Amino acid sequence: MMAVSMAANPEKTRPDQRLPEPPAPADDAPDDAGETFVPDPPLPPPPAPEAPVPPAGGPGTAEGQGGRSWHRLHYAVGVFLLAYGVTGIVSAVLLWDDRREEFEKYFASGPAGTLLIVVKAVEVLLVVVTAAGLARRRDMWFVPALAGWMAGFAMFAVLDVLKGRWGGLLEHVLYLAGFVVLLFLSYGLSAKAQLAAAARARREAGGSAAAPSGGGLTRTQEFALSAINRLPRR
Repeated sequence: MMAVSMAANPEKTRPDQRLPEPPAPADDAPDDAGETFVPDPPLPPPPAPEAPVPPAGGPGTAEGQGGRSWHRLHYAVGVFLLAYGVTGIVSAVLLWDDRREEFEKYFASGPAGTLLIVVKAVEVLLVVVTAAGLARRRDMWFVPALAGWMAGFAMFAVLDVLKGRWGGLLEHVLYLAGFVVLLFLSYGLSAKAQLAAAARARREAGGSAAAPSGGGLTRTQEFALSAINRLPRR
């Protein structure tokens, strides 16, 4: 019966009949079911940057610890200013009555004590600034102390003329002249230090060590340097 039934259906027995195609695989099916996915190895970390070399005049050098205008002889200038200021303050404390009587010769007895306190307070401030400049190697911090004492001696010199105190006038003028010389000495040392630092920087850069014209100095520094260069040398 089965053979007769199959022979009776000619559509199923035609030799040119195409077989049905198998279903297409799903889109999300893996192409190679037998292969295992291996991730790429991680990239090595980038090399650490090298530490930068501090330039000339940076915080790691002697020039960076102080100013470009600091000269070794500025230590002597700073020590002198400290010694002078501390001596004046201590002597005023120990000999307060004598200092007050001296002030009364220039001013009335009433404000003499108050003015003496103000003057000594200013001297304390100048000593503190000088000590900070000496510790940090900043020669420009000596300028307020030098200018302050110069102004004080100049004021007392004028008062000596008005009061007719010629002995006091000579003393104050000599002190004033000494601090003026000290100020120009500090400026001249600053100029020498700046020129030396500039020449050293040019040598490190491979250039000529000869200083250019002017050297970046102020007129006051040039004048002070010229005065120092005229001093006799042994």
